[in-house]
This record gives sequence, C-alpha cells and structure tokens, in this order.
Amino acid sequence: MKTFRFFSLLGVVAAFCGMAHPTFAQKSGSSPAAKPRISLSIERPGEALPFLEKGFAQQTADSFPALLLRERSISLFRRDTAFQLGSVAINRIGGAPEALLVVAYAMEYFDANGRPLPNVSATMVQLPAPLPTGAIVTPPYPAPLPVAINGLQGDLTPTSADPNGTLLPISMATRSLPNTANIQPSQNRVLLNFTARWSDQTLEPRNAGLQGRRFVRLTLLRVNDVNYELGVTLATVTLEDPLRVGPVIMNAIQNKQLLRGTADLVELETPGFRSDGRPNSVFYDENYNVLTYTITSSDSTIVSAQVRQSDARFNGRPSLFYAVQPGAPAGAVVSLTLTADDGTGLLARDMFTVQVVNNITSVAAQEDAPLAVTPNPTSDRVSIAAKARNTGRITMRLMNALGVEMMNSEQLINAGAEYRQEFDVASLPHGVYFVEIQDGATRNVRKVVKN
Repeated sequence: MKTFRFFSLLGVVAAFCGMAHPTFAQKSGSSPAAKPRISLSIERPGEALPFLEKGFAQQTADSFPALLLRERSISLFRRDTAFQLGSVAINRIGGAPEALLVVAYAMEYFDANGRPLPNVSATMVQLPAPLPTGAIVTPPYPAPLPVAINGLQGDLTPTSADPNGTLLPISMATRSLPNTANIQPSQNRVLLNFTARWSDQTLEPRNAGLQGRRFVRLTLLRVNDVNYELGVTLATVTLEDPLRVGPVIMNAIQNKQLLRGTADLVELETPGFRSDGRPNSVFYDENYNVLTYTITSSDSTIVSAQVRQSDARFNGRPSLFYAVQPGAPAGAVVSLTLTADDGTGLLARDMFTVQVVNNITSVAAQEDAPLAVTPNPTSDRVSIAAKARNTGRITMRLMNALGVEMMNSEQLINAGAEYRQEFDVASLPHGVYFVEIQDGATRNVRKVVKN
C-alpha cells in the first residue's frame, strides 16, 4: 500500500490549521522548571497488527503532529483496511509524577473547506453498506450497523480510557467549553483514540460514498492558573475517502463475425451475477461510481457503433449497438474500442473486432427458432411472425441503422405459441432498418430495407 500520497496532505493541513496554533505567555513569577511540560504526539496502537492496518503519522522538528486515516472498505476484489487506527497522545514530560494532572483541550471537526462539522450527524446509513445479493466476499463483510456519517462520532469514533482501561467516548469541544484529560499519578500520557469508519459506498443504489477530506483539530489549552507548561499544542487527524481504483473489465466483449447489413446489441450493465459470484456486466467499478461509456470504430463506414447511456430496452441501463453497413467489403476487420469512465479520471477499455463475412460458419447460427420478417425489401409495412421459445413477454422493436428505436410492441404469450406483429413503415425514410425480437434470454436481429 503506497503512503506517499499522504505526504502531500500535510501542506494542506498546515495551511488549514496554522493560524489556529495558540501562543501562551508564561505567568509572571512562575517557576517553569518545577512544572511538567504537556505536549502532543501521534501514536499508532496495536504494534502486533501489520503496519498497513495503522494510521500514517508524521512529525518533524518544525511541524505539528498529524495522523492520517482512511475510511475502510470492502468490495468484490479488495479489502482496504489500511490507515484505519491511530491515537493522539497527551504527554506529561517532567514534573511530579505522583500528582494528578488535569489538562484542558479543544477538539473540533471541519470539512476540507474549513466549515465546522457536527459532533453527531443526522445522516444515518448502514455501515458497512452490504454488497449486492449473490456477491462472494472473503473474508465476509461485517454486519451492517446504523451510523450517523459526516459527524465526528460516526466518522472517527474518538475514545479515551479510564484508569481501569474502560473506553470512554469523547465529544467535541471549543475553547470556551474545553474537554479535560486526566493524567493519573504514575502515568505519563493519555491517548485519544480514533478509528476510521467503514465506507458507505454501495452498488445498488449506486453511491460512491465520497465526502471529501475531513479534519480534526486538537489544541491544548491553558485555562486559569493551571500547573503545567505547554510544548506542542496542536495536532490534526485527517480522514480520507476510500482509496480510488479504476473500473475493471468483467466480461469482455468477444470478437464477432457479422454478415453485411446485420447488427448486434450488447447490454453493458446486465444485472445479477455469474455462477462464480462475479457481476454479469461488461465493466465493474470498485468505487461504485456511475460509469459513462464511449465507443469508437476504426472505420465507421464499414461498422458503425453507438452507445446509449440510458436505454429503455434495458430499464434505463446502458447499451452498445453496432451494425455492419450493407456495402461493407467481405473480409474487412474493424476494431471497436469501448471506454468506461468512472467520472474521476480513471478509465477502463475493452477492444474487440468485427469481421465482415459472406456466411456465418465459425459462430453459432443467429436464430434459435423460426422467425419470418416480410416483405423484405418493403415500402409500407413489415410483418413479423415467429413461435415463442419462452412463456412471458415478447418484445419487438424496429431500429434505424444507428440503433435508434423507431417503433416497438410487446405481447404476453405461452412457450410454443405463434405470435405476429406488423409495423407501418410507410412514413419512414428510405434506408436500412433492423427488427429486434427479445424472447426471454434470446435475442434475434433481422435487417429490413425500406424502399
């Protein structure tokens, strides 16, 4: 897991928090040597854990301590629990170790623009968000838990511990109403612990779960006549969104052989899962972003192609339609490149070829049941006659050469029964059209020429 991306955050956090670094004057006549010095540092608890399970900390001689955490997430192909745990330590240095020391501090929560965020938000979600039914995840996804996100308690769950080790929740505080940490006799520090929450990314409904960076600003305070001096008085905790990854090809489109004047239609985001638990769709986005598709043809005069981002034939899901032109030369091979863009600059590409042939010999026959589309060519009407393979809904569509639907019809029918449909094409422009029949999982496409 790369950590260098976090270093670039420190300048942002420094600019965000630098003006808040308090200055404290020594009280006249006090004896600094006799008082303990209180200072902040970053701790990574759980040394038995792998390093990548802990938050990333940096503290140099000329900078304030910063703890960097990231929302945890699980998807079909990754388990991202890096940078999830860490603590800010309030340290006692010197002074009388047998004395109880009460230290005041403020802990505030902000978004990336410096706007205050609440201690507890009203936005409730199930964290972690469950994967779709049928998804296979190893190790199993944790049980859903209602959490108020975009608030300090739901996002980072800050806690401390009493002398018996019992964890205690910590609330936000202001300079006028600070929190206090009790450093007990014989103790030299108190830990304020932070745990990054699970991501609220979901596939259905699609939600990338991106809230942007959030910051905790923790400041040591001197109130009244406290019996300690201050060292490092400012620390920050940064919460990142889940790691961004690009979409992946799940079911690559196979190379095709097509006759002149024929076409193919591909549903790009088929719902459901394969037998191995992987999605049926062509691409899969690990961050659950909405994918936008583009298609390019190496020679659109031979094979034209078009993507529909929302296709009513697939309940609004995207589709790819490509067609071999009637005058395409036999033997021509055209490359089609389908690109999926997740909206954050990450892409995936699938390239396949279409070969123009005189006869289909190396692929399965196009029709699984007798289908008649007559007359062809036609000048005024197209009649469809076939026998249903399945009981249920038969969908018939007439499309132009670019895949744009011109007419459609549906019938409910029993398996084995004959059905007929007629489309009036007299008003349509001359050219090549395609009749598509959807019978359950079977799809047949026929070319029709309008004179």
